[in-house]
Amino acid sequence: MNTMDMLYNLVNTYSPSGHEDDISKLIREYLTELDFEDPVIDRSKNVISDNGSGKSILLCGHEDTVPGFIEPRIKNNLIYGRGVVDAKASLLALMLGAHRAIRNGFNKRILFVAAAGEESTSKGINSIIKSYKPTDYAIFGEPGNYNNITCGYRGRMLIKISMSSETYHASASNLYENPVSYLIDVWNKIRELYSNNHFDQISAAITRFSGGKYHNVTPESAYMYIDVRYPASESESFIDNIYRAAGRATVKVVSRVPPYISNFKSDLIRSFKNAISYYSSPGLIVKSGTGDMNILGSSWKIPSITYGPGDTRLSHTKNEVININEVERSIDIISRALQHLASL
Repeated sequence: MNTMDMLYNLVNTYSPSGHEDDISKLIREYLTELDFEDPVIDRSKNVISDNGSGKSILLCGHEDTVPGFIEPRIKNNLIYGRGVVDAKASLLALMLGAHRAIRNGFNKRILFVAAAGEESTSKGINSIIKSYKPTDYAIFGEPGNYNNITCGYRGRMLIKISMSSETYHASASNLYENPVSYLIDVWNKIRELYSNNHFDQISAAITRFSGGKYHNVTPESAYMYIDVRYPASESESFIDNIYRAAGRATVKVVSRVPPYISNFKSDLIRSFKNAISYYSSPGLIVKSGTGDMNILGSSWKIPSITYGPGDTRLSHTKNEVININEVERSIDIISRALQHLASL
């Protein structure tokens, strides 16, 4: 089976977070066919294969996607569909790149993981952190274009803000406190504070809003979720501004992921720069989002990077598309980087 067929099958297997059963079985089949050691599916629906010994490298892509199936299709060298960019092409590139490196004599340890739940609770990578000792290096699969190495992500804090009140007739809404109106005002204050989206600044986005049951009665309660991203240069003291903006509303921090910045002088980055230079000038980039690299890199405190084909701006959109030639190039770069790293 060629790379295009393998990627098409992955994209055609719908796998939103929490529904990874089918995709995990397909990935295990691929790993078995590629002679990876004893691939297993754990309780978190991660697919794991532990290969070789000595200097150890974690290769981790994620098997889940955001919800919303998009019928995959192929046109010339392009493949379209949900998850083809974020991040099944990157997962496949890690798998096939490792396979090629092993065939070419790579003899160090590879811990290969197709992680579950990256787009939701990151249950997969948290399970890996608890179940395995730290490796020497970690490579995560996410889009960034074949010639770029992602060296850092901002942190993320998910915040729920809720408000309750007595209900009243809609005609008297101006006489009493309306939870929906109140939270709209709160959000406008937060938006004024954090309307940027640069890597070195704090940004906030409202991702869920709910309130009210009837068209002629003021709501008894309302809530909203605010997704805050922040750089390593910022402490989490911004939460104090959220509390002040919320006023009488209740604020709850639902989850947090710390920011992560790689060591730009590590052997890992040097190996990928060396491999990319066969094709292009390598770039070192940082992203305004957050990934599993944040969680594991901060916990294991090892050199970690993120790498993979595809335009990250297409992630989570209806227009996900990737050129199979870029995927093939990324496979070769990963193989070369692993072999270079093993030689150091």
